[in-house]
Amino acid sequence: MATSLDGILTTLDQLSYNKTDRTNTSEAPSRTPGGDLGKDEFLQLLVCQMKNQDPLEPNKDTDFIAQLAQFSALEQMQNLNETVMNSQAFSLVGKYVLINTTDSTGKINEVNGVVDYITIKNGDAYMSVDGKLYSMDDLVEVRDSFYAIQDYLPSVEKTEATYDKSKKEPVEIPINLGEGSYAAKSVAVVINGEYVKSEFLKFEDGKISIWPGALDGLEPGSYQVGIYFDDPYVTSVTDKVKINITDSGNGGSTSKPDDEDVSKPDGEDTSQ
Repeated sequence: MATSLDGILTTLDQLSYNKTDRTNTSEAPSRTPGGDLGKDEFLQLLVCQMKNQDPLEPNKDTDFIAQLAQFSALEQMQNLNETVMNSQAFSLVGKYVLINTTDSTGKINEVNGVVDYITIKNGDAYMSVDGKLYSMDDLVEVRDSFYAIQDYLPSVEKTEATYDKSKKEPVEIPINLGEGSYAAKSVAVVINGEYVKSEFLKFEDGKISIWPGALDGLEPGSYQVGIYFDDPYVTSVTDKVKINITDSGNGGSTSKPDDEDVSKPDGEDTSQ
């Protein structure tokens, strides 16, 4: 005895394919042309198939039950995908992100910053950056926070300098104290495992000068210099500066007269 599908057809027809509902655009599910098929489209195809089947060769009820089972599996997969996407969104908190938004004129605007928090609205995840919410669909790039602030941290230009004991000229090293809240207020210099006294250091015009008083006691040779900053990340640079100590013994010295102290800079030091 065949099982009647009238009840199922009537229920599905009332649920998704009522003629009145077809003209009600405010309730009809919207889908972007060319987008992926979802569970709503699958259900509509199933109902359409049931309503337009050949009455002389109708499909078996078992066929429709199998399709309904596929529909249920599809819905579960979509729900699982949504859960995974939201979980990934929460992992963005504290990360530096790049976001592209499109305004009403079609112009793309680039936004970057650190994600403050993630919020869920109507099942969709939104990122808060600088107090504004952005859709996960606008996300372009994710960076580690430390990587993002490297441009603001103190830095040292790669330098290889030569100090001639006979000439007694200060060695200059270009450095950047950093920017904003990441800037350093002072810097320390280490040569041959010992800190250079602040009286032999001077910072001016983006360069730190090491004066002869800190170098005359070193034997001729090459010395790696360590530069240490007091910024929030306590930046240290130990592989970019090298000083070669020489002693030419040249009688034509360019040093200052004997009555002047050339071992240290004049005035107050601000390097440490």
